[in-house]
Amino acid sequence: MMRKKSLIIGGHRGIGKSIYINLKKRGDEIFCVSRSTIKKKNFITADITNKIDQDKISNFFKKIKIDNLIFAQRYRGDDSEEEYKVILKATTNIIKNIKFKKTGSSIIILGSIASTTVIGDQDDVYHLTRGALETLTKYYAFKLGTNKTRVNCIQPTKIFKPENKSFFSKKNNLDRKLIEKITPLSRMGTSDDIANLVEFLTSEKSSYITGTIIPVDGGLRLVGQEQIAKMFRK
Repeated sequence: MMRKKSLIIGGHRGIGKSIYINLKKRGDEIFCVSRSTIKKKNFITADITNKIDQDKISNFFKKIKIDNLIFAQRYRGDDSEEEYKVILKATTNIIKNIKFKKTGSSIIILGSIASTTVIGDQDDVYHLTRGALETLTKYYAFKLGTNKTRVNCIQPTKIFKPENKSFFSKKNNLDRKLIEKITPLSRMGTSDDIANLVEFLTSEKSSYITGTIIPVDGGLRLVGQEQIAKMFRK
């Protein structure tokens, strides 16, 4: 079997790093785009909102055909205009300019439950752009299907990431306790939960799945407001 080539946008830390580790173990040849300077093979330092850096990425992959493209970039909550650029311009620009293998390829977009549920500690731009990601997923799944390119979106809730381990591990952490209390599976999701799903969606085992929005929330979406209120009255 030929070695897969996978490109991760934002593979330096958090969920992106877990995806990188998983696909590396599978034997993929990994390429990563990150704003941070990482001295590793196939790590490209670039800001995907910057036109010069977009051209840099396009030129790098001119002669390389990709099996898998994974968007795992972090939210830039400090600048609304930058976030619009990431979601509405940079994401579409990369999809249009990357060459995919015609034998079957996969695009994975990391979204959020904020597209369907209001998250109190996130702003309006976060909610708006996460909804846009799901629309882009459906559009490109339809548009690229004839090229045997599948496009799917993963919709996680709050995730336990390696870099915030010390924060969530505190005994009195209210965020963690609340999630554990109201989630049917009684635990927080981890970056490995997302990485495992990405591994599946970039494999032949998911060859008939495209245009889907997949929640990874431990069943949290099934819990109604009345049920939550009852839990806290106990």
